[in-house]
Amino acid sequence: MKETTDSLPIPLEDYTKNLLPWAHGHQLKAITTFVAAILEEQTGCQAQLARGGTNQEARVKRLARLIHNQRIQPKDLAEAVLHQALRQVPPRGKVRVTLDWTSEDHQHLLVVSLVVGGRGLPIYWRAYDARVLKGRRSRYELAVVRRACKLIFGHVAPDRIRLSADRGFADVGLFDLFEELGLHYIIRVKGSTKVCRDGQWQKLNTVRFLGNARRRNLGRLHYCESSPRRLWVTMSRARNRKGAWGTWYLISNHGHRARAAAREYGRRFSCEEGFRDTKWYLGFAQARITEINAWSWMFGLFVIALLVAVSLGIQLLARGGHLARALLRRVASRRGGRCELSLVTAMVSLLQRDKSLFAHLSERIKLNLEASLSNVS
Repeated sequence: MKETTDSLPIPLEDYTKNLLPWAHGHQLKAITTFVAAILEEQTGCQAQLARGGTNQEARVKRLARLIHNQRIQPKDLAEAVLHQALRQVPPRGKVRVTLDWTSEDHQHLLVVSLVVGGRGLPIYWRAYDARVLKGRRSRYELAVVRRACKLIFGHVAPDRIRLSADRGFADVGLFDLFEELGLHYIIRVKGSTKVCRDGQWQKLNTVRFLGNARRRNLGRLHYCESSPRRLWVTMSRARNRKGAWGTWYLISNHGHRARAAAREYGRRFSCEEGFRDTKWYLGFAQARITEINAWSWMFGLFVIALLVAVSLGIQLLARGGHLARALLRRVASRRGGRCELSLVTAMVSLLQRDKSLFAHLSERIKLNLEASLSNVS
């Protein structure tokens, strides 16, 4: 495959240029260079990312200049990633997004993720220092959701979206915003939250399952005694790995049965997979950057790398067929059942072995939101 003088795959440069049309040549070159380095080195350590060139010291300075560039704000990078990811979403069908926080020491990221094949792909984020968040967390959540949804609605109609979030987002202010935006949501809430049943307020964890049932539909109830909202409430329980019962108390603005609500909420855990892909598998957790905007910028480089890996994985592996089986056999064992590798793990391993696979990268690849890898037996 034809490459540039710096041995960067031309399709990756073209993809970056399409993703960031406002960036000039040197910026695009640097972004492409370090996205390729992330896929190759799987680390957030700046010194290690710089090892691929002939002059390591110069590459370290180049990366530092890039992530500390005051003329490009992290929010511009986040919005560019969101637009590119949603341009790759199919024109029909449900689009699932999750909302969650992830943290490293005193630095926090509020992330909106797109669910692709059981894995969360971060598509929008904001970074905050713990001192800034104190007493303002709910305010920032409202602002980020409002801005993200405004951008998302430019690509996807609100009635196609299914939003899920954990107990930390069980806030009536957010519920009101979701209603205002026309979003269909399912949120897990704490068992200590009160609902009004038969004219009396009681904690959800005092409501019992009927017999040996594992699910219960409580109907549309007034939720939250201090600021009541009428919402649909369900209960579902299952044993964890240690054999203890765990219960999900789920609320929604749509009338799901308990089984359907639990199944829909269960997709929320895909964002945890996305965090693991970004922080641990690709290595963002190793980044030691104290300046919050630079840290957010570095996260953006990892998100672009993840988007590239997912796009190529959909194109080459998730569609099945002879080529997919041949590629998977390079990195996966021949076992019955499903493939033991994730889409991201398999694709990154293949790219490290064969750079010519970048030739299949295009901004027009449609993300298969139900993608999974077949076995290679």
